[in-house]
Amino acid sequence: MRLRTTGPITLPAVVALVALLTAGCGIPDATGVKDVGPGPSTGISSGDDRAPGEVSREDVLNDRALFVENYLKAAAGDPESALARARKFMTPEAARAFKPTGTALRVIRLVETPLNTPGQDVVGLTYEQVGTLDKFGLLEPATEIRRDTYEIRVGTMPGKDGYFITEAPPALLISDAALDRFYEQQAIYFWNTDYTALVPDVRYMPKAVPPEQRPNAILTWLLNGPAPWLSVSDLPEGTALNGKVPAVSENRLQVNLSGPLPSTDAALALDRLRRQLQWSLRPLLPGELDLKIGHQDSQAYSGNDYLSSNPADRLVADPERFVIYGGKIRRITGTPKSVEAVPVLDPDENKDIQSAGISTSAQYAFAAVVVKDGKNQALRVAGGPLGQQVPLQPISGLSGSLGPPTWAITGDAADDAIGLIAANGHLYSFPSGKGAAQQIPWTGPGTKITSVAVAPDGRRMALVVDGKLYRASLSTSGDTPALGTPQQIRPADLSSVTAVGFNSEGWLTVAGLRSKDLRVTIVDVSIDGALQSPRLSDLGDKPVTALSVYPANPKDASPLTGRAFSLAISYTAEDKAWEVLSTAGPIGVDKLAGPPGNQPAGMVPTAPFYLE
Repeated sequence: MRLRTTGPITLPAVVALVALLTAGCGIPDATGVKDVGPGPSTGISSGDDRAPGEVSREDVLNDRALFVENYLKAAAGDPESALARARKFMTPEAARAFKPTGTALRVIRLVETPLNTPGQDVVGLTYEQVGTLDKFGLLEPATEIRRDTYEIRVGTMPGKDGYFITEAPPALLISDAALDRFYEQQAIYFWNTDYTALVPDVRYMPKAVPPEQRPNAILTWLLNGPAPWLSVSDLPEGTALNGKVPAVSENRLQVNLSGPLPSTDAALALDRLRRQLQWSLRPLLPGELDLKIGHQDSQAYSGNDYLSSNPADRLVADPERFVIYGGKIRRITGTPKSVEAVPVLDPDENKDIQSAGISTSAQYAFAAVVVKDGKNQALRVAGGPLGQQVPLQPISGLSGSLGPPTWAITGDAADDAIGLIAANGHLYSFPSGKGAAQQIPWTGPGTKITSVAVAPDGRRMALVVDGKLYRASLSTSGDTPALGTPQQIRPADLSSVTAVGFNSEGWLTVAGLRSKDLRVTIVDVSIDGALQSPRLSDLGDKPVTALSVYPANPKDASPLTGRAFSLAISYTAEDKAWEVLSTAGPIGVDKLAGPPGNQPAGMVPTAPFYLE
């Protein structure tokens, strides 16, 4: 499954609003976006059991290095009071002199334990800058990734217990550990430029913000606009929030906006807006959203019909699984539809295949296969209605070394899809029928693209270039697909990256080499590179050459962490198929659905993948 690009979204009963909205009555003109700031408490706070307590200067009394580690947590949380919290760690003189450049938090990753020589007041920090975190929850990765040092002076004050900062760098610093502890990921959503589906924009919400205030913060983020790296549609200029978002009452959340709606297709624009708000406010949204624009009557929306606007909602808990065995695509036993034929592909043409990608939309299926063609490799594709099997069609313009193909966008027509493939170090797009591949220019550093992954929204991409990890947006509004400006993201403790896949809306799964010993490992990395979670720590010294990940549905996020992680991960190493469980497990012949057939001794499955 990938982003569906055709067919209108389903409209609720808003047609009656067309006359009111197109008349423009009661919708005042406005210029710019209104920054309303964080909302006040709307009564007794229910609190958040996951929110850790504020770090105190007195928490560490006799260890300068640990005291500085705590200082790197002080500014984390509510951005309005970050400076005040940092100054609590300082002497009065140091607090008065502390004037950080800018209001954003500078997120750093300590690469060594803070060093303090006994009897001296200097604590040395060796770090890498991760990025900056602004008041809208947006973490912008650092443009330059390098190792640097800070010196922080720590002393005492007469008559006072514990330590104080006497001199600090002029920046509001927090560690990546503080980011992980004091924030949770919160996706807000913007429509793609075709207005066919929502694209997640992952932000960081301080855990200390009470649930009652979070809708107001989310609306403020939306009104401020999307992250610069995303190629998406912003809200109309002049859209503003009227007052604060009131507390939930009678299972309803009321949002009051002012601003323009287009004079044509106003009902459609309103429906898009409410779906965008419903996804962005989920899971805080109660049973009903009341949306009021200007002086118009509020409109009530309930139910789950908005979920279809996000392609990730179609992700299932147990995906269909495949491998390549003996040049054929084979299903894995015990998985959904394991007794059925391979989708869309004519059985007579299921041969000489070396890697493949299959995706579906609501009505069509699409296959892309790399086949052995003499001494070379070639790409062939097929697209047809669900349940039908059609012949493969050739894609010209590609030869040499071809990576696994993937579908970025699929639609409800046989020729309505866009695939991507890394070939000979370059990125190419290809159609779902007979045609030519087109090279997509790479505008970032490096020259050799070896791994490509596309999020379910069909717009966000992750790429491995010269062993480094990048993210970029995919634009399909022009005559040919194009990439936005790539941003490098740096997983902690990896010296190089070999393969990548999207694990969920906010996380990637990455294979690479550990810096300390060059052992192969698989880790989960946040989409901005700031956070990391281990998956398989040591896979030996043989590189992972391809990685297949079926992303998690955002509705399956853990209530404790707010994060969704997929368990459907498999990979290729040493020309063998493996699956990621608690340990790495080979996908053997015994796991094939149906008899293995007559194959040479030693033949094993390879190139595992999932139906997307």
